[in-house]
Amino acid sequence: MSTRIISKTTDEELVMFIRLDDREALGELYNRYYKKVFNKCFSFTRKQEQAFDLAQEALMKAFENIHSFKGESSFSTWLYTITHRHCLAALKKSSRFQFQPLEENSGNEEEKNDLSLTAEENNERAEQESIMYSLINALPEKERDLLNLKYLQGESIEDLKTQLNISGSAVKMRLKRSREKLNTLYTLALTYGLDQVLEQVELFTVS
Repeated sequence: MSTRIISKTTDEELVMFIRLDDREALGELYNRYYKKVFNKCFSFTRKQEQAFDLAQEALMKAFENIHSFKGESSFSTWLYTITHRHCLAALKKSSRFQFQPLEENSGNEEEKNDLSLTAEENNERAEQESIMYSLINALPEKERDLLNLKYLQGESIEDLKTQLNISGSAVKMRLKRSREKLNTLYTLALTYGLDQVLEQVELFTVS
């Protein structure tokens, strides 16, 4: 499907193509709605980092359940309903754990449970990082180098300004777009598998 044709395809037609495993249609639908979903999440959290995470999770949930979309409402309404409910559930969960007190002098059994949870979390984080590194390496050279310099090597915005010979605002914009793209790919990798996404990296752009 050419870029010109897919840009004129309706949401509902894209959903139909996605059900037939059309990755290009998936990328188009994601690009149409990412910013709108992010803005909706941001309206709940007022925190950019948390809104990024919630937007990715909401989109992943929508794509995982794309076959349940029956067309009784518009796709955007269906997607925003999923996003709204996901944000409410996430904030409720966050609030529930935020005010749970930490007990001092806890017993041995509780300490074992804490250690077990920590080990599980560490394993999950290691798996997440492995996926992230694979996706970063699959990005175009400029995006890959920028993300590596900032997040792996810890370069400051000032250092990047000098190295890239661009303004600080331009550095921040490039980082934002590259991170959005990486988050897109990460979400899709969790949904459809890393190998599938690595084969289709060039289809996903963040405007």
